Amino acid sequence: MRLRAQSLPLLLSAVSGIATLGCGVEAPYPARQEHGEVEAAASREDTARLGAASGWDLCDTTARLVRDIIPGAGHSHPRDLTHGNEVLLFSATDGVGGREPWMSSGVASGTHPLRDVHSGGSGSDAGPFLQGGTTTYFAASDGVHGRELWKTDGSTAGTELVKDISPGGLGSDPEHLTFYDGVLYFTANDGVHGRELWRSDGTEEGTFLLRDFSTEGDLVSSHFELVAGSNALYVKVSIFSPTDRQSSRVQLYRTDGASFVRLVDGTEENMLGDLTPVGDKLFFTWNFDAPQTRLYVTNGTSSWARYVYTFIGAPLGLVAYKNKLFLSAATGAGGADFELWRSDGTTSGTTRVKDIYPGPVPSQPTSLTVVKDRLFFVADDGVHGRELWSSDGTSAGTQLHADIAVGAPGSEPAELTAVEEYLFFSAHTEAGGREAWVSDTREPGVFEVQGIAPGAMHSDPNNFVRSGWDLYFVASDNADYGRELRALRIRPAGMCDMSGNGGL
Repeated sequence: MRLRAQSLPLLLSAVSGIATLGCGVEAPYPARQEHGEVEAAASREDTARLGAASGWDLCDTTARLVRDIIPGAGHSHPRDLTHGNEVLLFSATDGVGGREPWMSSGVASGTHPLRDVHSGGSGSDAGPFLQGGTTTYFAASDGVHGRELWKTDGSTAGTELVKDISPGGLGSDPEHLTFYDGVLYFTANDGVHGRELWRSDGTEEGTFLLRDFSTEGDLVSSHFELVAGSNALYVKVSIFSPTDRQSSRVQLYRTDGASFVRLVDGTEENMLGDLTPVGDKLFFTWNFDAPQTRLYVTNGTSSWARYVYTFIGAPLGLVAYKNKLFLSAATGAGGADFELWRSDGTTSGTTRVKDIYPGPVPSQPTSLTVVKDRLFFVADDGVHGRELWSSDGTSAGTQLHADIAVGAPGSEPAELTAVEEYLFFSAHTEAGGREAWVSDTREPGVFEVQGIAPGAMHSDPNNFVRSGWDLYFVASDNADYGRELRALRIRPAGMCDMSGNGGL
């Protein structure tokens, strides 16, 4: 493992499955410089080392508590962790002011409310957050305008309402925030047109209704799905008529932010979804109210979609990898033989990668996650239980990555998250409960993060995200601290000895 640490508390060989278990405890973390001091601290030698090195190093194996927002065993429940403009942004409750937006620079003194958007105790319920350039967008309610679109540059003064789209106490309730080609797209209800597609450049005058999809009679737009491709924004919308079901439709559009091209127009009961960009293509699934689900593909220039393949039931985990679509799908009756598949967008080029659980019993690959040049997922081969697997896209290169909990039940990995060259996830063992685990994908094996819940108690970690030079997540030690913000240091290769949080 490429770790700048004194010792490795737990190292698990993917081949032998033998591990040495240890139980870490929260250790004092040395004082670090605030992020504004990093530039002054970085010498020319440091800069040269950063430029010469490649990749990232995880500097710790023991997690630190960033701040006990609700002191003691209370839970502040941080959520929607997002790398903002040189700081970590998230929402949390301090037990007094309700759920509000918070920020963190990786130290307790730099972890505090960003702004008390809805003062008085009920909270603004800020989030989720979406970073676009140097601006982070989110929805929140200030108690006056209702739930509306807000933005922040990571400072209290720079946190403000973008536009009161639907004047009054309810607000427009912005959803589906998606950034494409320097512009924010989202859905909102202005109280006149119903929920429709909007766009914003971050200014009040630059925030406006882009398209009303239901302009006739009693039609209502709903069930949106927005996905940014490499050369277009794709919008799926259901248009419903409460009085005329024949007028109810499901449609898929491509737009450059000005003109719209309709790619699909089907009856409302047809389930269309799983929009997944792969290079200049967009894959999606379409179920014609039948046990089978069809895979389709389109690109950023055509005005149609092409049929690719038919699966039984609903495919899962569609993800782009090596310019192909990878997914978990079944072709056997009743969903049997649910395995890992790949597609290049043609029928002949859509094939099963490997029969991980030989025979009709499904291995059910889930949580497909790409880390650099390898695909990771969770599957059951009938011997090791549900464990961590990886693939290079070929049958021979698809193999068990780590047998964390030896035996048939498996460790049930979850929350798989790619962070530079590392895969962070949670897994369960009888001795350690559900804890945070890490794999350096450049080398075989995985290891458990120490310093959270002792013994077999569960810390239930989630929300892994890198912001600056720290890897953040949320966990509880089930003893002294509730669900609070935790962190590990992660640095550009060769920089583990440098202080500061990088702001990258």
